[in-house]
Amino acid sequence: MARGASPRRYSYRGSRGPELLRRAAKNAVARSHTVTREEITAAALKLFCKKGFLGTSMADIADAVGLTKGGIYHHVESKEDLLRELHDEMIRAVFDGIRTAVEPAPDPRSRLVNWIRMHARVMHDYLEQISVFFRDYKHLQPASLRRLIRQRDEVQRTLAQIIRDGIACGQFRDGFDPDITALLILGTMNWFYQWYRPDGKLSLEAITRMAEELICKGVLREEARQEG
Repeated sequence: MARGASPRRYSYRGSRGPELLRRAAKNAVARSHTVTREEITAAALKLFCKKGFLGTSMADIADAVGLTKGGIYHHVESKEDLLRELHDEMIRAVFDGIRTAVEPAPDPRSRLVNWIRMHARVMHDYLEQISVFFRDYKHLQPASLRRLIRQRDEVQRTLAQIIRDGIACGQFRDGFDPDITALLILGTMNWFYQWYRPDGKLSLEAITRMAEELICKGVLREEARQEG
C-alpha cells in the first residue's frame, strides 16, 4: 500500500453469503423439528449393525438422519440411550407375548408351546436389535445393566413357574430343576440370533416346530406329548 493511501474497503453488499448461512441455519432447525425419534433409532440400529456400538459416533447418527451433531442432542442424550431403547423394544415384545399368548393358555403344556412360538417370533421380528444388544450390552452403564438384569430375571422366573406348574399337575417330567430348565430353554431360544437367517433353508415356522419337538420331548411326560 502506498504511503498515505486510504485502506481498501471491501463491500459485501449484494453478497449471498450471509443469506445462505441464514437459510442453512433455518433449514437445520426445521429438519431438527421434523426428524422423529423412530428415524434416529432406526438409523442408529443400522450403524450399530455395521460398525458396532463403539465404532459409531453421535456425529455418524446425526449425519444419517440429516441433523447437525448439535441438533441430534435435542432428541437423544447419548448413544447409550439408543442402545437401551433397542433393548426395550425387544423386551416389550416379549412381555406383550407373555401377556397375550402365554398366560391365557389353559394349561402348562400349552403355555410352554406358546412360549416357544412367541420367543421364536420375537427373535425373527427383532433379529437386528437382538444381535446388536447381545454383542454390545456390556457397554451400558451400571444402572442400565441392573435394570436389564431385573427384566431378564422376570422373564426367567415366569418361564420357571410354567415348569413348576407343569410338574405339579403331572404334565412335565419330575426331577428337573425348574430354574435350570428355564435357563436351558432360554439359552436355546436366545441363540437364534447367532445362526438364524430369514432367507435360510428352513422357514421360521419349520424351525419353530423343531424347537417345539426338541424342548417338549425333553420336558413333557409321554402321555402329555401324546395329548398334543
